[in-house]
Amino acid sequence: MKVLVLPSWYPPDKGSFFREQSLAIARAGIEIDVLSLRIKGIREITKEPSLLLKRRIVKNHDNGIDVYRAIYLKYPLTEKYNIAPWAKRVLYFFERYIAANGFPDLIHVHGSLRAGYAASIIYEKYNIPYIVTEHSGIFVENNPVAQRQIKPFYKEFLQKALKNASKVILVSDKLRRVILDIEPSISNRIVVIPNFIDTNIFTPLSVTLPEKPFIFLSIGHLEHLKGMDILINAFSILKKRITHPVMLKIGATGSQISKLKSQASNLGIEQDVVFSGRRLSRSEVNTYMQNSHAFVLASRFEAFGVVLVEAMATGLPVISTRSGGPEEIINKESGYLVDLEDPDGLAEAMECMIVNYRLFDRRAIRDQAIKKYSRESNLSKIIGVYDEVLSKSRLEPGKK
Repeated sequence: MKVLVLPSWYPPDKGSFFREQSLAIARAGIEIDVLSLRIKGIREITKEPSLLLKRRIVKNHDNGIDVYRAIYLKYPLTEKYNIAPWAKRVLYFFERYIAANGFPDLIHVHGSLRAGYAASIIYEKYNIPYIVTEHSGIFVENNPVAQRQIKPFYKEFLQKALKNASKVILVSDKLRRVILDIEPSISNRIVVIPNFIDTNIFTPLSVTLPEKPFIFLSIGHLEHLKGMDILINAFSILKKRITHPVMLKIGATGSQISKLKSQASNLGIEQDVVFSGRRLSRSEVNTYMQNSHAFVLASRFEAFGVVLVEAMATGLPVISTRSGGPEEIINKESGYLVDLEDPDGLAEAMECMIVNYRLFDRRAIRDQAIKKYSRESNLSKIIGVYDEVLSKSRLEPGKK
């Protein structure tokens, strides 16, 4: 079996989970190649002119998989006028890929809007079956903030991407209803397979941390959707309610970092809010988690919430907003759920965490993460989807 992974984005431009999943599938004995067309704007090109030299496809070997990358220079207009040209460029590079490597048996898409649309064009021309894994939190049900991210012009691209897919994998059942509203015909092709983590990377600390100060940790891109502003407000409220020493660590960077630092300063809590100021590696994330007492995610919407599972694998109790995917992850044994946009409720949950911290069984929390979200427990499900799709494929790739 030869599978071509076609992601909507891929490292070094986010998408580290796509890479980790691809590597895991390759280690399971399936031949995996990746075709990544990186989207760059004029401003990024101006800062890094060498990107222009990468508009032709470049092949790199990455721990057992071949990654083919190229740059797409987007038009300086709205997103609407870049999706179709990007997909057409993907087809161009795909045809050069098959000229050198032959046809893959199957295409695995990450993200239906861009890569899914491109895969549908490839399918119509070459009859190569594809599956779509949808990770985006914009499809979370009953979440007005998420729904507003779905622009009207998305529908035609999404419908084509979903309609032609052999299978649609959702990382959370919370995405099902919105996806079906967009394309009802795929109801019998949907399968829910949660994201998985490497529980050998995320492990508990072998010693017990002192409980003063009590350290809360949050990790996520410093953008509006991650709700770090809500978390900082909640932490300020918490500080006024309790005398127990507390600290908030935020391990990430993003466009809002200056704004968030100013917010902490204006609230007079800058001494107790520590920003990493940079993107953390997986091993660094594990170290941060091992040296914290509890994890907090204040997102406005989340398709899944893999960082919660990573925290649970290190034995941390967790707190999250009811933002979609986290509602399928957290139970009373592992932590607390709070309402969206509610700093008072979040502060109350954080206070309860400090008070009840010793009641949480860190080993049981880790066992829960391993049982439901380990690589071993979910990798076989993905490969099973591959087998099912290929067993139903009647024509050879490249023939109509």
